[in-house]
Amino acid sequence: MLKLYLRWFDREPVGALLPAKSSRELIDLDALGAFTAPRRTRRYRCVDCGLLDTVHVYPAGDHLLHCQQCGSRSIDLQDKPYQTVQLRHEWLPRTLSKLMVGDVTSPQVLVPNRVWHLADIDSPRGQVAVMLVRSGWQCDYAAVASVLRKFGRPRQIVLTTSRIEQEELNSAGRVVIPLASVAKLDAQGLWLERETLIEHYLRGVNQARKLLLHPTLKSDQHLWFELGPDNAWLRVNSRTVRLWGKQRLFVASIARAHIRNQPHRRLADAVNDAGYEGDVRSLHQICSRRDFREVIGIADGFVWIRDDVQ
Repeated sequence: MLKLYLRWFDREPVGALLPAKSSRELIDLDALGAFTAPRRTRRYRCVDCGLLDTVHVYPAGDHLLHCQQCGSRSIDLQDKPYQTVQLRHEWLPRTLSKLMVGDVTSPQVLVPNRVWHLADIDSPRGQVAVMLVRSGWQCDYAAVASVLRKFGRPRQIVLTTSRIEQEELNSAGRVVIPLASVAKLDAQGLWLERETLIEHYLRGVNQARKLLLHPTLKSDQHLWFELGPDNAWLRVNSRTVRLWGKQRLFVASIARAHIRNQPHRRLADAVNDAGYEGDVRSLHQICSRRDFREVIGIADGFVWIRDDVQ
């Protein structure tokens, strides 16, 4: 049932009309409060612009119908009146939030009908912010990633309604998990498997860390820098700089951008990949050593490994 519900949840445009009681699943979901009350509906075709549309209308209001596109009242009614419902998009985030933290808090809308902050939960790695992203044809994942980054939490679980992994959402401190892999839905309600959710998160964190520590270099690539084992050092031309702690992940994040033929990396993304907390806006906050700042360039919110080092 969850797969069918998520298909409706992702449907565009938001507020699309669905035939009432068209399936057993819809009846069960309606009982759970996932849909609005059924309303009388008419389908019409505009004589002037040819629009074929479906709208709610009161029993005695057929004569008031007009085209939603051009405003014309010259319309032809199609078929007989029937009942439709609309999906309540707030039901899913509200229910997920309640499952995790009860009635303590309500989900925070970051992007209307697209991104929600559901709750903060405890994990073996510390407190994690759990987010929900509504996928679909019109989802701009780059914009969603920007919203998640600006939210400012270094550790995030991003539940998506899509089963397809979106690379734009990946980050060292952010783990993307398809909702269908950790939840189920039946006539009794929505269920969220806590242990499965935490296991997915820990596995994702470990995989992301391995990718950062060991950037993949293609055999045909010729780069101007070299990273040592576990990113313990960075060598540019004849200059070698030792790296410690989170500096290794920070530099590895930049290196991965260069390996992908990107000239630079957003400072905020590299900081997030390395797991730094707080407002980091300069290289001095990452490393006070002069030799580090001589091999890493920074300008306009971007960072890169310099290729002009002597």
